[in-house]
Amino acid sequence: MLRKLIIRFKDDGDYFREIDEERNYFFTEAEEIINRIRDRLAKEKRADSTKSFEFWIDGQCLVISQVHFDKKESLQKQLEHTILTFDSWEEDMRHKYVNTLKEYVEEEKQLFINKEYATFAIRYDQLFGVSAFEPFPIYLDGSELNQVYGTMQPLVKTGFYAELEQMMAAIKTALEKLILDAQNTLEGEQTDFLQQQKLLEEKVNLLLQDEITFKQFTQYAGASFQSVGKHRIEALCPNFKLYQTVQLVLFSTFVEQNSFAEAYEIHLTLVKALKDKYDAILSQGFSLANDEMIESLVLSPILQQYKLDIEKQLQGDGVKEDEPQ
Repeated sequence: MLRKLIIRFKDDGDYFREIDEERNYFFTEAEEIINRIRDRLAKEKRADSTKSFEFWIDGQCLVISQVHFDKKESLQKQLEHTILTFDSWEEDMRHKYVNTLKEYVEEEKQLFINKEYATFAIRYDQLFGVSAFEPFPIYLDGSELNQVYGTMQPLVKTGFYAELEQMMAAIKTALEKLILDAQNTLEGEQTDFLQQQKLLEEKVNLLLQDEITFKQFTQYAGASFQSVGKHRIEALCPNFKLYQTVQLVLFSTFVEQNSFAEAYEIHLTLVKALKDKYDAILSQGFSLANDEMIESLVLSPILQQYKLDIEKQLQGDGVKEDEPQ
């Protein structure tokens, strides 16, 4: 869990249509929702209602408390009071938590001044920070989300709100690649399913905390936003002359000298190499905006290399041990 501050409303007690108990709310967002509910309840003469919530800081559930809608006190002030009067902590610890809370809230509020960013961050959390996102929710802190937003926002052509869902689709693609990369590092681990998921989640979070990997993730998301999808590779291959040549050599001449199983294995590594090349280009922040770019930057170099390698093997020179990149 990378988010510095989380407000998680509990599903017991009163129901409020403004609150989704599945969400992990940003602090600023939760305060705004509480204020809206407070105003509505005052008009409906139901101001004595309460709502339980958990307050998380740096991945730790620090306080379980209640919002009292009849009090005008802000969520921040209420939490500060709760922390300062909590007997189980030493006084210096109480003040430390209050100071951290103030620092983190101020940091988040500064980011949320930008309404586009606030919409972007909340939409990310609605899609990827909830239990419905598989295999597990992926939280990003405000500063990390601001980096992703800063990469993608300048790429918008028609309008931020019109293209918001396209941005989220690109982020989902980047997250899926990150999860796959993490899975590949854990291959061979002999563990049960739950332990495997736990290890995978830990690995994903470690990757996101690595500066270089996070930069590549951000660049991939931005490039994906401007690119045609990876699925275009398999759609373009059958009509691409060089691909047809490689397949012909592989499943005729090569099969005659070797075996179909070996030819099929090379075919599978070829398909993977094409997808890896696509990923490598996007991870550098370069987009593949159309079919022609995929053909020239992905298909041609990889297929040319495979063609040479297969021809060398047929001549008895042996295959390179290193897979073409």
